[in-house]
Amino acid sequence: MEIKNAVTILHVGKLVTADRERLCVVHSLASKEALIRTTLPLDSGQSVTLALRNGFTIAAVVGFVQGDQVLLLFEGQMSTSAMLAEQRDGRGGREAIRLHFTMPVSVTTPDGDCSCVMQDISLSGVKVIDETASLAVGTDVQISIEGLGKRDASVCWRQDRSFGLQFHVPLGFKLLDQWTAQMQG
Repeated sequence: MEIKNAVTILHVGKLVTADRERLCVVHSLASKEALIRTTLPLDSGQSVTLALRNGFTIAAVVGFVQGDQVLLLFEGQMSTSAMLAEQRDGRGGREAIRLHFTMPVSVTTPDGDCSCVMQDISLSGVKVIDETASLAVGTDVQISIEGLGKRDASVCWRQDRSFGLQFHVPLGFKLLDQWTAQMQG
């Protein structure tokens, strides 16, 4: 299927339903609709929210589902500037699509192990809460995440007890999508 007057982008986005979040690939984007691919089970008429890399979110209704291809019909109209910003901003820079997961993780530092709580995850890293504030910006660490194993990362930012860890090797789209499906049951 092709959407008229659409911008073809092929960027990672996020779909949010009442009880789940999942990655998606936005294939084309128009002011009133988008064509995406996702493994999230959806039904025609279902309400969702589409989140784009540029931070823009828009409410939508599933128009049709054909395998993993989904047509989203926007409840409002997306501005041309938002579409162009997504096309421009999505070409470079770090992945901004974050999936919210709260779960215990272990972070190994040069000084020993630290128990933290993961707040969210993206293809490029995680946000954790460290109540002991023992993580230090610039430190190379290893994070253990249930279902994803151990990942080498660097502490790249801190805000109070929240820390950003950037993976040395980003997760693959398929790996993170499958992990998300497994964790959400």
